[in-house]
Amino acid sequence: MNPADELDDLRQRIRTADDQYYNAGQSDLTDAQYDELFVRLRKLEGKHPELSTKDSPTQSVGAPLKRGGSFETHGHLTHMGSLESLMQPDDVEAFVARARKLLELEDDEELSWSCEPKLDGVSANLLYEDGVLVRGLSRGDGQTGEDLTRNLRTIRNLPAQLAGDGPFPARIEIRGEVIMSKRGFTALQRREETSSEGTFRNARNTVAGTLKQLDPRVVKRRPLDFLAFAVGHLEGPPFATHAALRQQLAAWGFAVADPATTARDLAAIHAYHGDLERRRDELPYEMDGAVAKVNELELQQKLGRTSRTPRWALAYKFKPRLARSRILNIDAQVGRTGAVTPVANLEPTELAGVTVRNASLHNWVLLAERDVREGDAVEIQRAGDVIPEVVRVFTEERSADSKPVTPPETCPACSNPLQPEGKFLYCSSIDCDAQLVGRIVHLASRRAFDIEGLGPKQVEQLVEAQLVRSIEDVFALHEREERLLDLDRWGKRSTQNLLKQIAARRQPPLARFINGVGIRHVGETTAKDLANHFGTLQRLVAATNAELLAVDGVGDEVAKAVLEFFSIEKNQRTLTALHGAGVHPQAAERVDGGSLSGRVFVFTGGLTTMSRDEAREKVEALGAKATAGVSKKVTDVVAGEDAGSKLAKAEKLGLRIHTEDEFRAILEQA
Repeated sequence: MNPADELDDLRQRIRTADDQYYNAGQSDLTDAQYDELFVRLRKLEGKHPELSTKDSPTQSVGAPLKRGGSFETHGHLTHMGSLESLMQPDDVEAFVARARKLLELEDDEELSWSCEPKLDGVSANLLYEDGVLVRGLSRGDGQTGEDLTRNLRTIRNLPAQLAGDGPFPARIEIRGEVIMSKRGFTALQRREETSSEGTFRNARNTVAGTLKQLDPRVVKRRPLDFLAFAVGHLEGPPFATHAALRQQLAAWGFAVADPATTARDLAAIHAYHGDLERRRDELPYEMDGAVAKVNELELQQKLGRTSRTPRWALAYKFKPRLARSRILNIDAQVGRTGAVTPVANLEPTELAGVTVRNASLHNWVLLAERDVREGDAVEIQRAGDVIPEVVRVFTEERSADSKPVTPPETCPACSNPLQPEGKFLYCSSIDCDAQLVGRIVHLASRRAFDIEGLGPKQVEQLVEAQLVRSIEDVFALHEREERLLDLDRWGKRSTQNLLKQIAARRQPPLARFINGVGIRHVGETTAKDLANHFGTLQRLVAATNAELLAVDGVGDEVAKAVLEFFSIEKNQRTLTALHGAGVHPQAAERVDGGSLSGRVFVFTGGLTTMSRDEAREKVEALGAKATAGVSKKVTDVVAGEDAGSKLAKAEKLGLRIHTEDEFRAILEQA
């Protein structure tokens, strides 16, 4: 390919990637692949300056905003550039040398750099007037961004008003990164198994897609954080150094990226970068490099910027955590909630210091869309402790007899027929070996059977020792007390306490029993609704679809899940075995005509004289209903200490709101 054609191809590929990344919140390229294309484009343009163009990606930031988009657009008060990404130590050395030359520094003159992590998230620009947030924009094309204010306001650690007594700048742009912590992203992926929100492939893409949501309520459910890293436009006293700016941002209530340091020379920048790369898995957020900025802001102004990047700041990228492997076969794996997902078994491959043998393929719909097959040569990526994923398939190397993978029809662990739901397949058998630990932990949880001493570690130990091979075995542990005492860290007192707990929970209230057996889409509130409506387990088991739909709060999805659960033969056998083990759920006592009958309570914030669970039980005993969400159906909201968004929504809907003292008076008068 001649240089002109290669340049056109590179520019088009980068523009497409920019549009996906900035406007659609997704990308077909990894960061490493994108950087590789960009470096190649920059070098080729440097070698052939006569072929350079003003609209090249090397001369612009982000991507042009689409006309007629879902969000209004506004201009940044100060240009919002991007950082120059450098991969090699020599490139960093050249950047530092160029900055020193532009500043006309002598060899013995010091130039300090403020260093901090380069977070792998989505940049945003916040405008505060007299300390109050008035607008939040995306980076956009550097000049103009999309108005994401409503979504950004939902981020829990993003200040709606600057902290402190002031005085505050008349107007100031605070710039930072919207990110999702590793813990938050893992929790979201787990929650995905029981929702229809879609597949979350990595934290950065998830953040980008979340900020594009039209409904701020969806954004609020996602565990987003905002970490400030710079100031744009400023109408107020200037800062002397970037280190001082970081301190002021923290004082105003912003989180800032740590660990940070001030590097006195090039060697210190390299040392910080190396230490951060070694520690990246220990830190709470994903990062893909280190940022080094000239510390003195007066010198930053003197250095200025190019059309795309500042001359006073660089991004020193980490080595990409990518490797090439081959898929030996694709297996179906059963998760703790019954979700059956595809997993690629790989040729053993060294990646980021570990030997990788498996990679996630997420779900069967995505597997088909990306057309991943057994025998394929693939590129895999690993981020932190998360299981590696397949990010690229080398289809050009695929053999002629290759065939697409067919999803299983039965559970690989228990042979129960699988049920499709959205992008996932589910095994609904209560007796599935692959789900056993998770189901017992849920059954023993505080809002189900409430058996203390049966947490994940204890249950895993019991299952591994084959003392528990099914749910009903929990209620036969008293017959195996001697074997329990032989287990590591099981003393006589702890064993007897557990057996007493189990014995005392053989007759749980029907609602707790329904919640405990783990019917899909049936949580604590729906379990109470079902128990109150049907009264006995026998009536619930025999209920028809029409009878289920007659229950307040039960829709088609829940009714289908309940019917399916009780129709599975293995579940029927487990329920019979539980009955034989002495587990007899108490019939629900309907409180028709109670003094609080017809009222619906929501509790928010902390109560001081009782727990929220106790408060719910008290109002339910008086005929009322307790629910978790605020809606027009709610009649009473009890607001304790630090009540948050539920209180705000209740006020907006004009609902009746009580303090804890007022709630206690209601109980006394009932």
